[in-house]
Amino acid sequence: QLTNMATLRPWADAVKNAKRLRPTLPPIPWKIVKGDKVEILAGKDAGKQGIVKEVIRRRHMVKVEGLNLCRRYVPPQGGKEGGMFSQEIPTHVSNVMLVDPSDGKATPVRFGHSPDGEKMRVSKRTDHVIPKPDFARKDWKSRDLYNESARDTKGSAAVKVTFNASDALPLTFDEVMAKAFKLDLKPTLKEYAAIPSPSTPAPPTPSASSSS
Repeated sequence: QLTNMATLRPWADAVKNAKRLRPTLPPIPWKIVKGDKVEILAGKDAGKQGIVKEVIRRRHMVKVEGLNLCRRYVPPQGGKEGGMFSQEIPTHVSNVMLVDPSDGKATPVRFGHSPDGEKMRVSKRTDHVIPKPDFARKDWKSRDLYNESARDTKGSAAVKVTFNASDALPLTFDEVMAKAFKLDLKPTLKEYAAIPSPSTPAPPTPSASSSS
């Protein structure tokens, strides 16, 4: 009688049907962020421009709104009708290039610094600064709209000074322990060297009577 191997190894089907995780690629210097206007360099939409919808840094890919579309079947969920829909699929970051706002053309970008030391993106072709788009938070739009909870760190506690480096740096480990436990320190080697040695009596000089 043949025995089903799945009954002996119930984890076999789970491993077989498990979704394989794609490996995380090493980090690279990113010059494109969400909200940037880019131009597609390769593929069926080459030469078209669009706004970056999503950045997938662990896979070195980006999604451009309305470009690089692929029709996929979406099953009905939550009362919504299913069917074939067009969706943006990720494209490699090397296939897109930032658009220079001064002339509306694609340009390679280098990093530079403002007189205040702020890092910024500069066009290699026109030396025009390409500012980053305003970042819109998903949780709350403004800090003023956030309500502090009991678990949040209060502002007064964050600005309170609890450590003074000038008091701790000159102390050695022995001095810190002695200060914590209120102990008397023994003289250090330098203090020993500074202690004057007790005066020893000079040896008696031989007199004339003793010599005779």
